[in-house]
Amino acid sequence: MGFFPSVSAGWNISEEDFMKNNIRNLDMLKLRISYGESGNLAGKPFQYMSGYETSSNSAYFGNPTTGVHEMKQSNPFITWERAKKFDVGFDGVLWRGLLSFSVDYFYDKRDNMLVPPSVTVPLEYGIDLPDVNGGKMSNQGVEIMLSSTHTFPNKMQLDLSGNFTYVHNKLLETYETSSTFNNPNRKLTGRSYEAQFGYKSLGYYTADDFNADGSLKPGIASIRDAKVQPGDIKYADLYGPDGVPDGVIDSYDNTVIGRPKNSPQIIYGFTPTLSWKGFDLNMLFQGAAMNDLYLDGTMAHPFESQGSATKLQYEDHWIPDNTDAKYPRVYNAPVDHNKVPSSHWMRNAAYLRLKSLELGYTLPGQITAKAGMSRVRIYFAGQNLWTWTPFMDEKIDPEAGNTDGRYYYQQQAFSFGLNVTFK
Repeated sequence: MGFFPSVSAGWNISEEDFMKNNIRNLDMLKLRISYGESGNLAGKPFQYMSGYETSSNSAYFGNPTTGVHEMKQSNPFITWERAKKFDVGFDGVLWRGLLSFSVDYFYDKRDNMLVPPSVTVPLEYGIDLPDVNGGKMSNQGVEIMLSSTHTFPNKMQLDLSGNFTYVHNKLLETYETSSTFNNPNRKLTGRSYEAQFGYKSLGYYTADDFNADGSLKPGIASIRDAKVQPGDIKYADLYGPDGVPDGVIDSYDNTVIGRPKNSPQIIYGFTPTLSWKGFDLNMLFQGAAMNDLYLDGTMAHPFESQGSATKLQYEDHWIPDNTDAKYPRVYNAPVDHNKVPSSHWMRNAAYLRLKSLELGYTLPGQITAKAGMSRVRIYFAGQNLWTWTPFMDEKIDPEAGNTDGRYYYQQQAFSFGLNVTFK
């Protein structure tokens, strides 16, 4: 049981005398403000209770037997995640409806977030520790909606509407060990929730990085025991156990390499509609920006899982005559030191897509009336007709749930139709 109050208020400023009599082209201006709290029971259900599950081969008495063991330790003190939300906005209409707008700024702070504890227990403890209400996160942004309608002297009518949203979150408190909290590159507190971490890529190793016997020259860092060669990915040595670079690429050198996956900070769209002399055109554009995707699997590594290679991997991989290639040297099976998470495989997932288009023509009423019909419309419709992204050559769907190439691509669809309405 929880108590989550809320309150809101509005003020139609345009009805006040000091506005109504002084601003001629302002039809409506309204100020809105609200505050509220909401609760969320995050994570898996029934975490306040001890759970059990069966497992095979728990013991052997001539034959394997099935046993029962306790799952994650219960947390009887678990409670709501509580979000405190604040919003202030304006709604307005100008020039007799030529322009309408709505602008909002929002801020919310979430307390009691369920997060795993930073401490670890010995294997002999037998079960995992429960999640605890120990996290805090802020979330803020702006949302803008615009619309306009206009009829030209030749009776052509244009309607246009659009929306834009920017949002950014930040972890204010979370459980993390000293190995990350004291490392400015790995610290979670103060960063976006689920920011992507990995090594910073410096390009590729070159022949000048190696001695005659194939060993790396002094001062050039590498992953321990990695047998690197020219054309392999080279990583930045950023940190060490003592806080300074130590000549070894390891977990201390992890840093933020991308924004949270599938969480664009900017989303937008606009919908133009045009009608004139029986013709009508409707389009929907949608897009996103400040969004990063990480390539993996067959999209990044040729011959992954005994597979083949993409055309781009074949055409643009590292060779001595192509040292600025998109992909590292080709090998008959992916090598581990080129597969570790790094900025080399991070892609800017901004995109703009013509999601849908419909073009139609309605026959004049005097023609359809003679045939006993009130309306006849012919139309063409299409979906996913055009997409732009910064990585067009890699054929990646920026809206895909994963980026290993193992997903069903969004399909282009075309249709023609006839709508007939009888009297």
